[in-house]
Amino acid sequence: MLDIFNGAMKRDFTAIVLAAGKGKRMRSRHPKVLHRLAGKPLIYYVLRELMGMRRYIKQIVVVVGHKNKNVEEAARKYFSHSRKKLDFVYQNQPLGTADAVRCAQQKVKCDDILIMCADTPLITRTTLRSFISFFLRKRAACALITAYRSDKNDLGSVLRDSKGRPCAVKEKLDFNPQGILAEVNSGIYCFKRDALLQSIKKIEKNARKQEYFLTDAIQILSGAGCRIEAYLLDDSEQILGINTQHHLRRAEKALRRKICDQFIARGVNIIDPESTFIEEGAKIGKNTYIYPFTFIEKNVIIGSNCTLGPFIHVREGCRIKDNAYLGNFVEICRSKIGKGVRMKHLGYLGDTSVGDNVNIGAGTVVANFDGKKKHKTFIEEDSFIGCDTILIAPLKVGKGAFTGAGSVVTRDVGAYTVVAGVPARILKSAQKYTSKTKR
Repeated sequence: MLDIFNGAMKRDFTAIVLAAGKGKRMRSRHPKVLHRLAGKPLIYYVLRELMGMRRYIKQIVVVVGHKNKNVEEAARKYFSHSRKKLDFVYQNQPLGTADAVRCAQQKVKCDDILIMCADTPLITRTTLRSFISFFLRKRAACALITAYRSDKNDLGSVLRDSKGRPCAVKEKLDFNPQGILAEVNSGIYCFKRDALLQSIKKIEKNARKQEYFLTDAIQILSGAGCRIEAYLLDDSEQILGINTQHHLRRAEKALRRKICDQFIARGVNIIDPESTFIEEGAKIGKNTYIYPFTFIEKNVIIGSNCTLGPFIHVREGCRIKDNAYLGNFVEICRSKIGKGVRMKHLGYLGDTSVGDNVNIGAGTVVANFDGKKKHKTFIEEDSFIGCDTILIAPLKVGKGAFTGAGSVVTRDVGAYTVVAGVPARILKSAQKYTSKTKR
């Protein structure tokens, strides 16, 4: 038996994230781990969970291969401000998971190692914490997360010995038409460092795939008398690996449901989660109502007591303050919406800052792009934008100003001024009315 328990047990882990695969079955030019799920690349979700496990994870090593610079750049982008830095190593040839671990072994600093693939975006840090605690408690040479599945999948089936412990993993479970449950391997492991390094030396190249499979380490360690344990996970959805576009769509649906459930638990009223699309990283305040077919992209911040939808698209980076009402068939892009703003029907705001208590009539469009450059529009508080107004940016509409229905506004509008027409001009006959509205 390999001697792997010399000295005191440590809680410091190195996490090795395998992100080198091409993902041929995705039918895409992009590396598999950069395909987007709810607005973020697949690799983001695994790294986010690891970054949140400060008690255990002291080092993260990412193995990259296909278009490695792109993958490295994307990973660093999302975690550039984290106190825990990412180490990258390169797998020059796609020779399998065991070879990827060999590439990473020189970087490993800790005696305990967590290994996982970057294409399992639904795994949670709660599960990973429980798994690590299980591994330490069992004092195993290796532990793996398993689950029971009856569907067609690419996961290896777990074989157990006479004592009920895992002794091998058979690659790729064949579909069982009777729907009988089978225990499958997640591809997530904990290893004692010495056990891992000694076992991967003995892994031979698979004759059919011409790759070195990390799963062979289970049989090697079991044959050497080492203790192998399986952490059986009830929620098999968490170990869904993304290998095809169909897998990606399945994960998208699961993650979208999870995001909606989290917002509902925090007091957001989502009328129909099945037809609501909220990307990872959005923030929504309490008592806000979200109607069906609302699309909210990443990095959007929405205040409390707002109403959105149905059929609305809130693009990345928008800010919506409390008590705003954005209704049917509205799109806002790179815009800031003040408190109490009303835009209930049909319109587009791009690169626009809207002050508090502005009313924006149906059919209003901000023409922010001149064919070469995007321009900004400022609509100050208490203004009233009439139906079918076109605002040609760059533009400023002053406090308390009015635009008549069907106006095409090409010049700045002064405070408490009424403009109308094509192009819009000041209506002198309306000055008595606007003077009464001044505060």
